[in-house]
Amino acid sequence: MRMMAYVFIMVILLVFQSTVMELFKIGGIKPDLPLVFALCCSLVKGENMGAFMGFVNGILEDIVYGRFLGFNALIKFLTGYIQGYFTRDIFKGPAIITMSLTFLGTLVYNIIFIFLSLIFKEITNPWYFFTPIVLPSALFNMIISPFVYYAIVKIERFFDYYFNVKY
Repeated sequence: MRMMAYVFIMVILLVFQSTVMELFKIGGIKPDLPLVFALCCSLVKGENMGAFMGFVNGILEDIVYGRFLGFNALIKFLTGYIQGYFTRDIFKGPAIITMSLTFLGTLVYNIIFIFLSLIFKEITNPWYFFTPIVLPSALFNMIISPFVYYAIVKIERFFDYYFNVKY
């Protein structure tokens, strides 16, 4: 039940990302809501959930936007797993920690994306993408991450309270 709810939320966020978030572009850059959701899931639930949500997010984006099926899925899978793995023992209560970890997770995602794009010869100049696109995108994601993290914590409490009843 919990996984179906998260996949449903991911689909809703992807639709929201491709429609409504177009209105919130600043300088052609917009926050990546599904990536922030996957990163926050990895912060709350660990590396396995982060990897799963990253994979689902990436596969959905590849189906909707991508040239290569599995390219975004691989990158977001790795990003979710790395974020969850390295933040297992970090206390994530304060918003500044969540914001900084989301900023770092977005940077990891974009570095892996640029590296694989260089390998597949999709781009030739990585610095053209890094400074004007990656840093503002990471800042946008960092700003919205406390709200997404708070929503995931509330969803987890809801599922724990209503569906983990012990008799």
